[in-house]
Amino acid sequence: MTHEVKNSLTPIRLTMEEIAARQSGPGGEFFEQAAQIVVDEVVSLERRVRAFSEFSSEPPVSPKPLDINSLLEERIAFLKTAHPEVIYSTRLAPGRPRVYADEDLVKGVLTNLLENAAQAVKAGGVVLGVTAADNGKVAIEVHDSGPGLNQQASATLFEPTISFKRGGMGLGLSIARKSALLAGGDILLVPGELGGAAFRVLLPSS
Repeated sequence: MTHEVKNSLTPIRLTMEEIAARQSGPGGEFFEQAAQIVVDEVVSLERRVRAFSEFSSEPPVSPKPLDINSLLEERIAFLKTAHPEVIYSTRLAPGRPRVYADEDLVKGVLTNLLENAAQAVKAGGVVLGVTAADNGKVAIEVHDSGPGLNQQASATLFEPTISFKRGGMGLGLSIARKSALLAGGDILLVPGELGGAAFRVLLPSS
C-alpha cells in the first residue's frame, strides 16, 4: 500500500514544486494544466486508498482505451524534474497505438520502471522509453545505461521483499508485475539496448 501511495505522490510533489518555482512569472496555461494534474493524481490516490480500506484487496480494475505514447511521455515529463542529471529519450510507435487497460495500474507500472531506471544510471546517463505494437499486443520498454543486473538479481527480480537498492522495500517490481497482470499483460526482463537493464511491459491492444 505504501508503494502504491508513493507512486501517486511522486507526480503530485513534482508538479507542486514546479508550480512554486514558476509562481513569480507568467504562465497561466501552465498553472491550469498543473492544477488539473494534481487533481487527477489525488483522485487516483483516493480511489486506491478507499478500495484497499473497504475491501482489503486490490481495487476493481476499470479498463478503457489509452493512448500509450501520450501516457509514457507524460510519466517521463514528471520524472525529468526529479532527475535533471538524466538524459531521457523516446522511440515511439507510429499511429499512436492504444491499449485496453486500467489507467491507474498502467501509470503505476510506468512510474515504477522509469524511476528505477533513473536511479540506476549515473549523471549524464540515459533512460530510453520505447513503444511498439504487434499481434494484438502493445509493448512499452524502458532501457537504462546503468550497470545492469547480475545473475542473482535477475533470478529474484519479481519476488517481494528482495531488494538490491539501499533503503529499498523490495516490493516495487513485484507490485508492478501484479499490476501488469491485472491489466491483462505482463512484465519481462529483456536485453538492454544501452548496456544496462531493460524491461518490456506487454498490454492488450485496444
